[in-house]
Amino acid sequence: MKKGIHPEYHEINVTMTDGNTVKMYSSVKKDLVLSTDNLNHSAWTGQRSNVAEKGQRATKFKNKFAGFNF
Repeated sequence: MKKGIHPEYHEINVTMTDGNTVKMYSSVKKDLVLSTDNLNHSAWTGQRSNVAEKGQRATKFKNKFAGFNF
């Protein structure tokens, strides 16, 4: 690897949504506060809030643009 072209890594604190703090290394020098993590994201929790309304959104779209004959 070439010298002088890679960013320096610093130890930062990452605050999770439940308030726990984790130490990580990053090229960003400031601490991070997460708004989404594995505690509240549907990919990890298995809860999908918008699945039921997908059909409703499609119906709403079709009703809104019914006169355009796509």
